[in-house]
Amino acid sequence: ERLPLRTVGNTLSTGCSKTRSHRMLPEFQQFEIPYKFPRFPQIMGAFIVRRIRKKETGNEPLHPCMRVFDTFLDCCRRHPTSYDSKCRTEAGKCIACLEEHKGWKAPESYQYMRFLEHFKLFSEGRQGVDEGIGKFRYPKPDPKTNGAGSVLRFGGGRMRGSGGAGGGA
Repeated sequence: ERLPLRTVGNTLSTGCSKTRSHRMLPEFQQFEIPYKFPRFPQIMGAFIVRRIRKKETGNEPLHPCMRVFDTFLDCCRRHPTSYDSKCRTEAGKCIACLEEHKGWKAPESYQYMRFLEHFKLFSEGRQGVDEGIGKFRYPKPDPKTNGAGSVLRFGGGRMRGSGGAGGGA
């Protein structure tokens, strides 16, 4: 006897009863670190973030004319009574720099600590002498904050089974 032919053509998911749900697929990506490693105190995270911020390229936290303005102020402090004549060149450089960088705005700072806290990388509670310094506690999850946006999917609405009570229509 021959087996019945499939109505659906052969595809990658033919014969599978489980839908695709791998965490690397775009619709199932999660904002988490799937690995476990030892946690560290929050102050160590602050030190790490400070070192990252120092090494970021192209990120000027101060106005580009601060160095020129500092030299002008130094000259004014050196010659408090005659700064209008002796600090004329520094004042001209400062005014020219301010005109050149008229539309400068400070770049937005990136909040790395929020991401570290989101991934729960810090150790919690009171720490002993051997564990290091600092205290940190994560807020307890509650349905108002952690339950928002959760979606639960149940069966297709029709119960499968052999005609018992409450069987599908």
